Amino acid sequence: MKKLLKPVLFGMAVTMGVSGFGPGGAHAAQSTSTLDWTYTLPADLDMNYGVLDNGAFSGDNIYFWAIQEGADGNKLVVQSFDQENGDKDNWTYAFKDSKEILNSSGQVFSDKQGNSYFLRIAADGKYKLVSLNAEGKIRWQTPLGAGTVKQLYPVNNGDLVVSDSVQTKNFEVVNVFSTYGSDGKLKNTKQVKASDLGDKNAMLSVLPDGRVQAKGPNKLQLFKSLNDLKKPVLTHNISQWTNIALNSRTDQFGSAIFTLSGGQTLIRFDTTDMSAVSNTPNGQEVDSSKVKRTNSLVLFDANGKKKWERALTPQQGLVPTADGFALQTGGKIELYGADNKLKNSKTVQGEDLWLAKAKTTDELTLTSSKSGLFMTLDPKDLSVKYELDLSKATETKAPYTFLYEGKGELYVHATDAGGSKTVSHYKLK
Repeated sequence: MKKLLKPVLFGMAVTMGVSGFGPGGAHAAQSTSTLDWTYTLPADLDMNYGVLDNGAFSGDNIYFWAIQEGADGNKLVVQSFDQENGDKDNWTYAFKDSKEILNSSGQVFSDKQGNSYFLRIAADGKYKLVSLNAEGKIRWQTPLGAGTVKQLYPVNNGDLVVSDSVQTKNFEVVNVFSTYGSDGKLKNTKQVKASDLGDKNAMLSVLPDGRVQAKGPNKLQLFKSLNDLKKPVLTHNISQWTNIALNSRTDQFGSAIFTLSGGQTLIRFDTTDMSAVSNTPNGQEVDSSKVKRTNSLVLFDANGKKKWERALTPQQGLVPTADGFALQTGGKIELYGADNKLKNSKTVQGEDLWLAKAKTTDELTLTSSKSGLFMTLDPKDLSVKYELDLSKATETKAPYTFLYEGKGELYVHATDAGGSKTVSHYKLK
């Protein structure tokens, strides 16, 4: 029998539910799918909002973060339970008080061995880089000191980059990037002045592929790595109202900068033009009718040369594929190649549809929180590989949140009208 993964959840110990209909949204799968198990979550655990954005697979675990309510205030709690039967390998890691928090993005990063990593901020304002093993025990803690807000950037090669900043006597900001190995030991520290990159007002960050993003008021630059900042591999002029859009539909949450086959780079920009807005006193609401918001999508070749640009609406969903991208406009899904030409399209009936990407495969997912519809689409032609309609499997009406690992492994979080919450695992066929 194939060994199943073990989910890591945040909260108190869960209790096993029953297959089929049950409290809090336990569901029977369609005839082509199998409901492996359903767990009822503790009432004081709020993890629904974090299932899609913060769920991450690695080793034998799934990592989440959530908020647990308590008499002494809300706190973050990490827990693991066995996926096969729910009563083995349980562990809990709790932040000791409500003033001790994760890094500002609130994410727990993980590696292939099941170890997790995060920044911890204690009540005294001092940071630590912390790693837990697959059993929830602390592997190591590396003190980082206090100071400015720090960010953690995990890089695909296994390194962990922590960013900080200091100010010179001339009031110039110097970015400090410290690279740590998976053992928590410091590899190197690099100080970077934005002015040395040609834009003293640029904000610097590290992308998952190791490239460095330098975003200024009027220019975006990408550099090959922290060790290669002499010449940008990509430069693009932008308006003062333009920012890089947020990527919330793939496993690598952050800037909407994607690498396609052949080294091409696809970037989504978000422009909020407030040039027509008059200066208003503090506290006065801005006239939203004078704010013009648009999006654009730009493809650059492997040499950083702009190939094409197309306009998008802020409401359109974007998911990259290996050699192109998929766009969602309501129930209409369109598949484009890297040449910006339409390859295929599909229309799906439903409300609040959300196009995203599987956590560990290249499959596309289309879900509805209200109706319980779940579909996976082939990124090559949009053909449907798996489909599950929870509205046909149960009369219980509940908001659903989906976490799809890939290859038919689906997790569903549901909350019924009474507030009871469950997590169910389906094996789609």
